Amino acid sequence: MRFARLAAVLLLVACTHVSSMSGRPAGAQPGVFRFADGEDIDNLNPLLSTETLVNDLSSFTMGYFFVFNQQGKPIPSLCLEVPTKRNGLISRDGKTITFKLRKGVLWQDGVPFTSADVAFTVGVILNPKTNVLTRDGWNDIARVDTPNKYTVVFHLKKPYAAFINRFFTPVGNPAILPKHLLEGKNINQSSYNELPVGLGPFRYVRWSRGNEVVMERFNRYWGGKAKLKRVVFKIIPDVNTVMTDLESHQLDAFVRVPTNLLAQARSIPGTRTIGYDTTSYGHIDFNLRKPPLANLLVRRALAHAIDVRLMWRKIDHRSGYLSCSPISHLSWAYDAHAHCYGFNLHRADQLLSEAGWRMGKDGRRHKDGKTLRLLFAGNTGNPGLDERVLLIQRWFKKIGVVLTYRRYPTNQLFASFAAGGIVATGKYDLTSYAWSLAPDPDLTNLIACSRIPPNGENYMGYCDPQVDQALADALLHYSRRRRRADYVFVQQRLARDVPFIVLSQRTDHITFRDGVHGLRPGPSEIFWNPTQISD
Repeated sequence: MRFARLAAVLLLVACTHVSSMSGRPAGAQPGVFRFADGEDIDNLNPLLSTETLVNDLSSFTMGYFFVFNQQGKPIPSLCLEVPTKRNGLISRDGKTITFKLRKGVLWQDGVPFTSADVAFTVGVILNPKTNVLTRDGWNDIARVDTPNKYTVVFHLKKPYAAFINRFFTPVGNPAILPKHLLEGKNINQSSYNELPVGLGPFRYVRWSRGNEVVMERFNRYWGGKAKLKRVVFKIIPDVNTVMTDLESHQLDAFVRVPTNLLAQARSIPGTRTIGYDTTSYGHIDFNLRKPPLANLLVRRALAHAIDVRLMWRKIDHRSGYLSCSPISHLSWAYDAHAHCYGFNLHRADQLLSEAGWRMGKDGRRHKDGKTLRLLFAGNTGNPGLDERVLLIQRWFKKIGVVLTYRRYPTNQLFASFAAGGIVATGKYDLTSYAWSLAPDPDLTNLIACSRIPPNGENYMGYCDPQVDQALADALLHYSRRRRRADYVFVQQRLARDVPFIVLSQRTDHITFRDGVHGLRPGPSEIFWNPTQISD
């Protein structure tokens, strides 16, 4: 999203407060913030990770040019200003972007941070041997100049209007790396990924695999000492266990509470639950690289056989914003008129028959001697998804489609292509999760032909040259009007081609102990203000 519009939008924030308990509850630790979100992690370097929660942890520990506040507005962090054409930090032709760096910043080992670290990190990202998720935007960098220790100049091959998403922001994955620790090393195999040294207000001190990640306050942080002494992420891959630990005060916060557990979370004494609109969207993906789903008629049939509204009411408890577009309704680029596929099993039957899949006497669809069998891949410890798939299996059975459900540990399901991740390597027919989008509405990495793995996160294998052309045009121009026209076209094409179904644009929830203060999650970041969180 662009920010002038977003800053004027009131987020739909709901707050539930349950009567407080007197004093600090047993189990709570002074100056310590312990949280979980029902997932495990793959590594702690956001450059290489595929998981949103690693970005959450990096908000405490790593260094970025900008962060995004409660309204989604970019706030300078390691940079003194957000570059624009108006302030002269973006050239008239849009191909030169200058970043003025903050002085007096230290790495957590005490070494001064300089422009050399930024230039070094860009080189690591552009190294074809580095297992980055995407090089969108980075590949447009022709040269990086460092005229002094506190100035970095990106010379681009062409304008890149979505630079705010990619160039060292918490939503763009890569954090700035320490040149003095990593120069000459293979970042893919480096022990650095287990306990990164960063530029944030907290430093990693321990990762006990399968148990917890511990971060302690870095007292020489440029922005002043954080109010908390320690932050602990508890690795609890089952959301029901997370809820139990929250109730017994072994946790201080449950991040992204599943909607099926919201009523239970809101009833915990001495806690508050707040909801906040996000730029994330839940979705069901079709793997277009699999023959049955490469057929548009089959995808449209399956879309008609999934009752999105019923799932929104029954499973999501009306949480989130019903939409058929992946672009947030908070965004200036949102198309409120994108086509939706209504629940219609009769129409689904017709489309499958048109695609050559005939109903047999066994109640199943057959074509060329094959039965229409599909695999739905999901993650363990996700009862909301379990319930969702159970409904889909029932609907699909009515139209003769056999749907098998297989669950994997979260870090295996979403591991990178190089690490053999189930989704990234296409070992599924259908899957469901949520994308946490950056503020700018660029969707290139998720849907462009050139971003099909191993070159990006277009895990569906969707490819439309006209969509690619519109995406490319939108990145070449800083004019919001020109870009919006491109993105409306993209949304219309996605609705036509249905490579995925949007379940809803998410309203996320966090439940936390009354004694915790300063949590003000925004649409792009939960922990954008880590120094202000207190116990």
